[in-house]
Amino acid sequence: MKARLAGILILSLCLCAPLGAQEYEVPVIEHSKDKVRVDGKSFYAHVVTAKQTLWSISKAYGVSVQDIYDANRNLDLEHAGLKAGQVIFIPVSPAPATVEAAQPVQETIVPAAPDETMTSPSDTLKNPADSAAAFVYDMPEVIRVAVMLPFGNSRLSDTSVDFYSGMLLAARDLGNSGVKLELITLDTENTALTDLFQMMRSDVIIGPITDAGIEASLNRCPGGKYMVSPLDPKTAERTRTERIIQAPTPSSSQNGEVVRWLAEDMQPADSLIVLLSSDSQPSANARNILDSLNAAGLRYRTIKYGILEGLEIQNKFTARASVHGTTRYIIASEDESFVNDAVRNINLMAYKKYDVALYASSKIRSYNTIETENLHNVNTHMTAAYYTDYTSEAVKSFVLAYRALFEAEPNSFALHGYDTLHYFVNICARYGRNWPAKLCEYSESGLQTSFRFVPGTDTGKTNAAVRRVLFTPDYKVVLL
Repeated sequence: MKARLAGILILSLCLCAPLGAQEYEVPVIEHSKDKVRVDGKSFYAHVVTAKQTLWSISKAYGVSVQDIYDANRNLDLEHAGLKAGQVIFIPVSPAPATVEAAQPVQETIVPAAPDETMTSPSDTLKNPADSAAAFVYDMPEVIRVAVMLPFGNSRLSDTSVDFYSGMLLAARDLGNSGVKLELITLDTENTALTDLFQMMRSDVIIGPITDAGIEASLNRCPGGKYMVSPLDPKTAERTRTERIIQAPTPSSSQNGEVVRWLAEDMQPADSLIVLLSSDSQPSANARNILDSLNAAGLRYRTIKYGILEGLEIQNKFTARASVHGTTRYIIASEDESFVNDAVRNINLMAYKKYDVALYASSKIRSYNTIETENLHNVNTHMTAAYYTDYTSEAVKSFVLAYRALFEAEPNSFALHGYDTLHYFVNICARYGRNWPAKLCEYSESGLQTSFRFVPGTDTGKTNAAVRRVLFTPDYKVVLL
């Protein structure tokens, strides 16, 4: 843990200069268009750059220095002074035309406030087809990414450290490829207004990593911005009504891909058998499998039994098996004992020289009682939200870099951190600050995770990308 934290510090310091320095080379006053409303009053959120003074800022915005003091009492500017990178409130001037005449202001292209006329991501994300012609390529010079993790307390878990470590490597690689970005770390336990300012000036917001953290942070997310939920599948439900982009693919998408895979593979001589447990009621996930099969119009037969029936159940397996084709199985249960027994029975069919194939989601690999050898014997076709091909050169390079920097082995959280930052920075680099409107037009296959979003009427979006993995009888695992 100490080695990883040291590596994070070293890499963060190395990234700071190339990623953030170019933003502040010229000490000009850039008139912000980002607005925030506090207690019924409107303010500009101004980012302080090197060599700027309160006097020069006040002249640029047409307000007095005292007005800036009064708007930022929490920062104690009278005594603490300004700091580069600081975000301060500037009262919105009632007569901006007069200000511009007295002091010309150089403006940068920034996202419009929700009440302005420019198309906002929230408008285009809901109805991409209707608003495609109005899309605005608002390209940032430096892509700012806010990362929301429990940085400032003792509850910083290994999961958070691994995830952030992967993001740092992605930032390094993106920087080396010519993308200018700045990582802004926000502590999820901090509710200060400064975090709101940082979120406002961010082009991408990633985190928090838990559903509870996402719920607690929703009221802090500025209008027109979207929060990327990077790890917790439970936040998929929130995408229906909230501005959330769900990065992990939910289990229902894996089931849907299982059924599509079956539909592609089924031949006239094949049989499709659904295995059900008579010892318990079908879980929600099992019912989802049955609904998907019925919706696809696939014809199937069922074998419903209890695990105490033992070898007697083999007669039913034999009676329903295809003689001239492949017998394809799907297990509609999450009970580990039943799933293990079902795999054992399918394995016996393979031993009897029947041509068999099992179709399952990645849940099947979480059962410790199921031997990997049996998954190969039954020709398992598995769908997965995450899968890493450690034979690929890109993955090998990542592993070597991670070991060198953090003196630890990268796990799935580190790989997912890399893929998540890589995807969302790339889509922002391609389409600009209004990238959420283009989610359904940009897909990417990462080291471990793929990203593919489909059109819909929800306020947010959920990743629908699923990987297909084949366990072959010659004991190979193939990513298709």
